[in-house]
Amino acid sequence: MGGIISIIVLSLLPFLYLFTQVEIVGNFTYAFANISGFIGATILLWEFFLGIKDLAKRLPLNSQQFIKLHIILGVWGMFFVLVHPILEMFIYVETLTFLYTPDFSTNLATHISFGRIALLLVILVWLTSSFLRNSLSYKKWLNIHYLSYPMMFFVFIHALDIGSYLNAFAAIKMYWFALLTIYFILCIWRVTVLIENKRLQAIPQS
Repeated sequence: MGGIISIIVLSLLPFLYLFTQVEIVGNFTYAFANISGFIGATILLWEFFLGIKDLAKRLPLNSQQFIKLHIILGVWGMFFVLVHPILEMFIYVETLTFLYTPDFSTNLATHISFGRIALLLVILVWLTSSFLRNSLSYKKWLNIHYLSYPMMFFVFIHALDIGSYLNAFAAIKMYWFALLTIYFILCIWRVTVLIENKRLQAIPQS
């Protein structure tokens, strides 16, 4: 499992580098608020990948290691995902309504609201997976879990146009688009597999 964790850490390095560029956004608090969002999004993408069993089963992990990795990523992913909007709320001296009240009046407000939608979906998926799994039927849990697909889309478009670091560093923006491309590839793979499975199930058994 150590090798997989090393690869995950490597995938975070472009964003960890931004801690050396604090002056771009003003101070460390502003920087941590921004960078925590990038780190949280990257970890969520790894979680998204692990949720696609057809691909995740190819990893050199046994069932216990797989569950442990899921838990580690879930804890740290939620930490950074929550730190990002909470710090932004304090930075802009907003109330708690800032975290969930939609506003599409301007381009900036719209992209922030994309982040709000993503946050609510993340919390819903996380709660149902971590605390409510045993109280839900498999079908209900699976239907809620499918929300991770639009969730990741809102995560990625949230930062576009308004991300200070994305606008300041072309390489970081290219990396962000690379992660977005990986997300689309994973979506296409998953949909293709689902369609093929349904086709096979529809074939009469002889």
